[in-house]
Amino acid sequence: MANEERARRLADNLRTVLEAADTADREHPALTESLSAQEIRALRCVGERDCPIMSAIASAIRLSLSSCTGLIDRLCAKKLVRRDRSTDDRRVVQVGLTDEGRKLHRAAVEARVGVARDMLAALTPAEQDQLVSLLGKASERLKEVDTK
Repeated sequence: MANEERARRLADNLRTVLEAADTADREHPALTESLSAQEIRALRCVGERDCPIMSAIASAIRLSLSSCTGLIDRLCAKKLVRRDRSTDDRRVVQVGLTDEGRKLHRAAVEARVGVARDMLAALTPAEQDQLVSLLGKASERLKEVDTK
């Protein structure tokens, strides 16, 4: 198979996986009752990082800083995140999860882990290890490209 055909098939398969992950988010009542899709993305971003600053959140979820600020404002109003001033530089505002935010973040993670379990169930243990390894390698490459 030619490289271009491989890339197209991979893109199609990734679309299916991403749609399944988004569906898992939308079908989780704890998430969808109180959060929009963008709020779930922001909550997941804050939960995956150690007190990120606003610009890091905006970059990670691909929003402008002003849009991200509004999003974090809504999550603060819902008491899911809190803003804290950096102890090193009082001008820097970091965002962290509240206890309720941590609960919802765990629910969001578990929804995605369920999709991963379903994917892995179609594979042998050796294929599972290979898939995890190859996706890890591809993810590292994407991180390198994203930082350039």
